[in-house]
Amino acid sequence: MSSRLAKAIALIALVVGPLTLIATTIVQWLLQPTGSAPTVVDVAMQFPTAWLTIGLLSVLGPLVWLAGLPAVSALAPARGRLVTMIGTLVTGAGLAAAIGHLALFFGLNASIAAAALPADARHAMESAGDGEALGTVLLVLFLLCYSLGPIILTIGLRIAHRVGVWVPIAAVLTAGANLFGGPIAGVVQLVSLAALWGAVVVVVARDRGGRASSPSPDTTTGSGTGRVTAEHPAIS
Repeated sequence: MSSRLAKAIALIALVVGPLTLIATTIVQWLLQPTGSAPTVVDVAMQFPTAWLTIGLLSVLGPLVWLAGLPAVSALAPARGRLVTMIGTLVTGAGLAAAIGHLALFFGLNASIAAAALPADARHAMESAGDGEALGTVLLVLFLLCYSLGPIILTIGLRIAHRVGVWVPIAAVLTAGANLFGGPIAGVVQLVSLAALWGAVVVVVARDRGGRASSPSPDTTTGSGTGRVTAEHPAIS
């Protein structure tokens, strides 16, 4: 695979991944089911097509996103390399956990909605799903890794002087807003998320395989023009 094709795939992945998260979050805000005390199952029941579409995008988005992370890790070939690599691995673990968690979440609620169970049975199934061990472990892993990973990753990129100081701050804002509910926290999270990964996309697009961070031959002692001058001094 050529370097240009690899970079193109990475850029597409790093754009599509965050965009699917932003788009599905906004669409879920717009889906308002009727009823006195509507639940997630009511959303799946009253908007089955939208629910299926959101579910597919929510699962496939992180899967695509993962394809762009190796290019991000390669942005710090020397200084900040270890921190960037750790941040990439933690972020990747969070995205992988998100795939499993979201597949269970959307699939289970769609199945409960399609079963047309009585109210008592439906509530029992919802409670059982909320307390299911595998889904809970994946959710916790997703929240922890998805919050901490980008923070560590952007700190590594900052150490490597590849991003501005504000990028790790945007990562902290994204993680912090995730802990609070409400529309304001949601908007802050999406804006900071877009700014964070937008900055990463720009750096990946401008990257030339680490060559920009290497000293040029003309400025290295004993190389280039300096070496010629040393070997052939001017005759006085």
